[in-house]
Amino acid sequence: MTTASCAVSGDRCVFVDLGGRTLVESGDAEGVVRCALEALEKEIAAPYRAVAQRRSGETWAVGAVRIQVAELPGLEGEELVLTVTEGGGAELVVDGRPSGVGLDTLRRYGGARYDAYVLRAARLEGAAWEISVDPL
Repeated sequence: MTTASCAVSGDRCVFVDLGGRTLVESGDAEGVVRCALEALEKEIAAPYRAVAQRRSGETWAVGAVRIQVAELPGLEGEELVLTVTEGGGAELVVDGRPSGVGLDTLRRYGGARYDAYVLRAARLEGAAWEISVDPL
């Protein structure tokens, strides 16, 4: 968490910094993202998700958390959940519907860390997905 002094309009902005491109998810972006990126550049390395919130006048609070991003070409949908049990059974749900497309690729991401896990992914843009893996 840091603060920034930005003479820009708006009150709040949520964005993702992928290290070469920035995706604005919500809020007033004009000037806010540039100012927030400058405030965060010495605090955190991309990729990360950030929120900039006006506190008063030109003072903004800017917070960010690192995220894991994976390139997953060929996957359909916007959100997916892969559950792998200790016995090796796997269930993939894409946008609320069962699927098998991309199962092997996704298992490599989660299986590298845990035997039994839940992998959640949300499409950021194109083939770029934000993923998280939690043990069961």
